[in-house]
Amino acid sequence: MWVPQLPQRLLWDHNAYYGRWLLRRLPERVPSALDVGCGAGWLATALAERAGRVDAVDRSAEMIRLARAREANGVRWLVGDVLADDLPLAEGYDLVTAVTCLHHMPLEPALHRLAGLVRPGGRLAVVGMYVPATVADRAIEVLALPANGLLGLALAARGRAGKPYAPDMPVRVATDPLATIRRAAAGIMPGAQVRRRLFWRYTLLWRRPAGSGDDQ
Repeated sequence: MWVPQLPQRLLWDHNAYYGRWLLRRLPERVPSALDVGCGAGWLATALAERAGRVDAVDRSAEMIRLARAREANGVRWLVGDVLADDLPLAEGYDLVTAVTCLHHMPLEPALHRLAGLVRPGGRLAVVGMYVPATVADRAIEVLALPANGLLGLALAARGRAGKPYAPDMPVRVATDPLATIRRAAAGIMPGAQVRRRLFWRYTLLWRRPAGSGDDQ
């Protein structure tokens, strides 16, 4: 999707914005967490303050190199593909997060994998990107364009604008419309809440039933 470029001083981090949104809705303490597509590690570092242990994985060795430079006790940084069988992950986590990385993977295999990494009673929290395809999508875009600039102005006035992540972070255009994502989520993780969000994102929140086994 095309997003008009703001002046440099008004740019701001949409992923961090929704990452903070997720953190406000997640448990204050969890025994274990996994951050998929961790990038330079900002969310994994935040999760380390509330989880007993955190695994953070990214396919980019450069992103993991930057992430390891952070002061983040209790985080195990892993280079690799979360879909690969040989990645040394735990059998399950109490919290799995994935911010703007799901569209880098085939949708249904990725959802199956993420759901399978959630322990019974645990949570999955995703911030994703989608292709606008409906009248509702276009209406949200119309609202998002001026709001994007206004929020950039507000953040710049408070000294909080800017893009803190690395310029070499891998970028890929989303290919799935929201209806496809909702349909796949409903089939793989019944009860998942998929919501369209203002700034070219959607959120997916799911809690695995406490009594479920390995049938997800």
